[in-house]
Amino acid sequence: MMEMRPMEKKIKIGLITLFIGIIVIGGYFILSNQLKISKEEFGIYLLENDELVISDRDIISYNKSSHEIKLTEEGVRKIKTLDLYHKLFTIKLNGKEIYNGSFWTGLSSLSYPGIVIMDVSRIQDSIVIEAGYPSQEFFKGMDPRNNSEIFDYFQKVGKLIQ
Repeated sequence: MMEMRPMEKKIKIGLITLFIGIIVIGGYFILSNQLKISKEEFGIYLLENDELVISDRDIISYNKSSHEIKLTEEGVRKIKTLDLYHKLFTIKLNGKEIYNGSFWTGLSSLSYPGIVIMDVSRIQDSIVIEAGYPSQEFFKGMDPRNNSEIFDYFQKVGKLIQ
């Protein structure tokens, strides 16, 4: 067998090092992109204390046209244990406030001109984000629910229903 010359040996070691470096850098970029995606989060928080009420883990699907959020069994159980009537909430995406609303009850004789989530203690498997109470005629202002950032997010995570 022929022995490698010192220059050939250096070139071979250099190519191997370059190849390993490319793999490491490529792996870094792939993993950092995956971590960035997994850090993104949708949540419904209480406005008064920033307590997370509903998170991604509690959501099975988000319906784009009806704004219905289908919840996991754990999500339903969790929300039923909280006293949320007439408490203000904020919807956040990746920590950014998108819009606010209020948890409301159908037993109320008061109308509400904003965004509402109704009767959470009596939910079966989903909540609906609605405009105005007792009907949409009582809603005032621009409807913030048709938010492309929210729709894009749920599309990206595979939970958007048209």
